[in-house]
Amino acid sequence: MELKLKKGDGVFFLVCLALGVLAERSFLHGIIGLSYPVFITVFYAVFFWRYRSFSFTNKKLGLLMVASIWLLSSSFFLHSNMILYMLNFLVIPVMVLIQLVLVTYPLHNQWHRWPFVQKLFLTVGEAIAYVYRFLLLVAKFSVRGLEENKSATIRKVLIGVGISLPLLFVILNLLVSADQQFGDLLGAFPRWLLGLKIEEEVLRTIAVIIFTFAIFGLFQVLRTKQPVPAEDPKATGKIAWDSVISLTVLTLLNIVYLLFVAVQFQYFFSETLKAGYTFAEFARRGFFELLFVTMLNLLIISTIVSYVDKTSKFMTLAIRSLLSLLVTFSGVMLYSAFLRLLMYEEAYGFTFARVLAHSFMVFLLVILCYSFIRIWMERLSLVRFYIISAVIFYTVINTIQLDEYVVDRNLERYSETGKIDIHYLNSLSYEGIEGLVELYKLNPGHPGLSELLLQRKQEFTDSEEGWNSINMSRRSAEKAVMDLEIQ
Repeated sequence: MELKLKKGDGVFFLVCLALGVLAERSFLHGIIGLSYPVFITVFYAVFFWRYRSFSFTNKKLGLLMVASIWLLSSSFFLHSNMILYMLNFLVIPVMVLIQLVLVTYPLHNQWHRWPFVQKLFLTVGEAIAYVYRFLLLVAKFSVRGLEENKSATIRKVLIGVGISLPLLFVILNLLVSADQQFGDLLGAFPRWLLGLKIEEEVLRTIAVIIFTFAIFGLFQVLRTKQPVPAEDPKATGKIAWDSVISLTVLTLLNIVYLLFVAVQFQYFFSETLKAGYTFAEFARRGFFELLFVTMLNLLIISTIVSYVDKTSKFMTLAIRSLLSLLVTFSGVMLYSAFLRLLMYEEAYGFTFARVLAHSFMVFLLVILCYSFIRIWMERLSLVRFYIISAVIFYTVINTIQLDEYVVDRNLERYSETGKIDIHYLNSLSYEGIEGLVELYKLNPGHPGLSELLLQRKQEFTDSEEGWNSINMSRRSAEKAVMDLEIQ
């Protein structure tokens, strides 16, 4: 299929070239900071300008995705958690692709179905194919122009260069042997080329080209009018699970969970533990198992709610009741896991991973509550809520400063018990360094603390920060360390 460029496509390609240069400057020059929100802002400014007359679909969710993407990119400027830093480096481009396809997809409210996922992969393939056809068109146009006007002259020039190269090789060697200063002059030329760092510049140019064509191809493909996907007649029949089988499975599961919950109540309300276990050992032993079982129950609930065949009112009521009971037991197990992790934190201190696990359990609790409502209200959609709540949860986790919370809780624990791991605080983001400064103010004589702060102070003194790496968390920590008089 031959590609036909429209009016204004050439100008838009130059705009994408400018975006490609900005992307290279933003992402390939040291640690990413302010440059990420700047690039996202410019990127979406170009997108909305290009699509100013386009009729968008799924507008509410699209705006939510844009807000989430911008907040996630702003975390590179505001915070400095390395785990979220690496994760967002992969998550944000995927979210951008989903958002762009979402608002240009021809169907409303179909983004939670499998065809939308297929559309994401097809869009990437179409963008690559478009760039390939665009390059072929440019090459064909260039060759055609040369054949008409200058092909003969260029051919003669190339022949002349080919003849001159061996002659120049012989003559230059003779001249170098005849005059040492001329040889030094020729030797300075390669040294000058090495000083230009040509290899680095070539790689950066290639990166600009890749960014440019990726943006250009994606924007051009999304602008094309897409036909509404035809409904597959084979897919009209809904998959139905037998209600008797589902009822049997739910009954057996609830019996097992009832026994388990009874034991949990004995542990947590009678303050007794199985012989040979401390609270910390007990917490560590069962936390991940309970969390996994809770997520497995969520999968069972969502599957039965979506696919069970409700043959009669009695069977429907029985299945809904057992599902509600399963949600209740799952909530108790989630609460048990929450308490286990809390005990483990009290015994060994607070870490980012443990606080993140606590946050994830709050997210699961919200999911369970909605699932309970969905059991009795069929018009609600579980998948849509799961996706939207997951986007919001991930955005909130990146927006709030979990590292600062970890530091504050560890300092509180230090005030109560005198125990703290300064090396773990030092391994956190820049909020951990501020925690070390606060600890120094409380106890300047803490073993090894002065050495860590002096090392950090030297790092701040030696480091340089470009505009694209500006980070508010780093600047706050740098000010705290530099203002501190370390003895």
